[in-house]
Amino acid sequence: MTLLALAIAPGLAICLYIFLKDIYNKEPKRLLFFSFMLGALSIIPPYFIETSLLHTFDHSISGTATFAFIVVALSEELSKFLVLRFYCYTRSSFDEPLDGIVYSVMVSMGFATLENINYVFIHGYTTAFVRMFLSVCRRCCILYHCHPAQPQAHQAAPAAFKANV
Repeated sequence: MTLLALAIAPGLAICLYIFLKDIYNKEPKRLLFFSFMLGALSIIPPYFIETSLLHTFDHSISGTATFAFIVVALSEELSKFLVLRFYCYTRSSFDEPLDGIVYSVMVSMGFATLENINYVFIHGYTTAFVRMFLSVCRRCCILYHCHPAQPQAHQAAPAAFKANV
């Protein structure tokens, strides 16, 4: 039970922090929950892609790097992007720049939380503490999440708000 709590806590803490920072136009909690859950489910396609292509690369440094940067990164980020683009971005509540950050963090934290549960149950307490500060927080990098907010926010934002963006 402690391992599960350690695996889930970082993702939920980051989600709560971002949710509380959205003070002007709160997002519906139900949509945020579904975004989080779809983010967790978005781990399924990369799992099958990575598992099926794992044996096509040799175990040299260049093979491992190619697998990590091409197969793993591309499949995971594309999977999360598709959830963000086709579920979150189409919602009418996605109407200000901060919404791109809020929804993309929810999707990323859903993915990271499920991934974290897997790693923590396999490798134990040390991995839980290391991933708490490195892997889960890395997925919440604000620079990565700012881009989805811009196009729709400029269409829907009031004129006074557009000047500040």
